Amino acid sequence: MKKYLIYFSFLSLAAPPLLHAQSTEIGLFGGASFYSGDITPRELGFYFNEISPAFGVFARFNVHKTTAIRLGITQAKVTGDDANSAYPERMLNFRTNITEFALMGEFSPVQIGGRQAAVVVAPYIFGGAAIYRFNPQTLYDNNWIDLQPLGTEGQGLAGYEAPYRLTQVAIPFGVGVKFNFREAWSLGLEFAPRKIFNDNLDDITGAEVNYLDVLTGNGTVAASLSNPNIKEPQDVTYRRGGDFNDWYYVIGATLSFRLRGSDRLSGRNIGCPKF
Repeated sequence: MKKYLIYFSFLSLAAPPLLHAQSTEIGLFGGASFYSGDITPRELGFYFNEISPAFGVFARFNVHKTTAIRLGITQAKVTGDDANSAYPERMLNFRTNITEFALMGEFSPVQIGGRQAAVVVAPYIFGGAAIYRFNPQTLYDNNWIDLQPLGTEGQGLAGYEAPYRLTQVAIPFGVGVKFNFREAWSLGLEFAPRKIFNDNLDDITGAEVNYLDVLTGNGTVAASLSNPNIKEPQDVTYRRGGDFNDWYYVIGATLSFRLRGSDRLSGRNIGCPKF
């Protein structure tokens, strides 16, 4: 909790001078997170088999009635188990916490309600860039162990990829709707996929792997977790996953408080506002 209070204080002071004259909000996010990838019913799609909590803090800088910039920190978690996937015989599982720092723009072309309305409704779209940190783990002998250092797909060996980085970039985007209460409080609901540029969120990719290479190069545990179906050493090559990159998703509600009001932010008409 202390860590997030520090984040919250940082975000409330992070507005550049250009935005100080505009309306600034600070807020909280709460909801759920899940992923699609190699340990889901299909490799691509929205799957709610395994949902975990997500939460965060953010600051929103309203530069116009229709436009805002949002800076946020989100803590999420995604999990997967082959018991719920398209390949239960593979017997793989994982979990990872995700810490994300994101900068996004919001655009709200339609505002429903006027100056005297108790509630102004504002659908919006948003997108931006994020840096996130993850660390996939798997359950092995009743203990959760880190997968990246093991090299379950031969990472670090000659002829294989280098170990993947645990800090990566993503593109968050999505849709939402805000309910602005008397220009002070704002309640929002939103859905936000995260496009990532690797297939390592679950430690499983479509690369070809040779069991003996992993066994001799990275050890018994790495080989066992690479392919749990192989019980005796053998010279066999296989692919553990598919061709597409993983995704993670965040869905939930935001609650924010406006520190500084502006007439530009109050909805006056139903429909597209004038610039």
